[in-house]
Amino acid sequence: MSLYMNKGGFYSNDHIVTYTTNGSATGSRICLGFFGATGGQNYIHVKTSVGGSADTMCKFEYDGYSYSDRNIHNSATLYTYHGQSTPYEPSLVNWGETTGGIVNYYYSSSDDKVVIVLQTSGAYTGGFLYFQSGRSHTNHSVDVLSYGSSNNISGVF
Repeated sequence: MSLYMNKGGFYSNDHIVTYTTNGSATGSRICLGFFGATGGQNYIHVKTSVGGSADTMCKFEYDGYSYSDRNIHNSATLYTYHGQSTPYEPSLVNWGETTGGIVNYYYSSSDDKVVIVLQTSGAYTGGFLYFQSGRSHTNHSVDVLSYGSSNNISGVF
């Protein structure tokens, strides 16, 4: 797989950058896309192909901006565990502003998919959502199945 950069950003043969150790894929970082505010509703629910009970160690990272001087950069690390319907030992860390980006680690949709909730505001907010997985309990084929806006932090899917 090749990775290159042009004026539009970083690109690979697809949206997945896979890391290897001794010839075996041991980790990946996947850009799930750019998400921004829509229609005056403050929350974007991003339904992923990650199973809510699929035993996957993962990290979702949001890197974006908001109006004026707001720098939003945060991540949620969690384990989707087959014995639970909520994340096992989740952690949300903010390196930028404390409002915006990932605000609800996840909830499981009615069809057992991980949904990440992003807080947005007005027409100025936007950012990229990344998925990272590695070593054991990996998932190298994550995609966004659908997304929708709401004024609530749960219950869209």
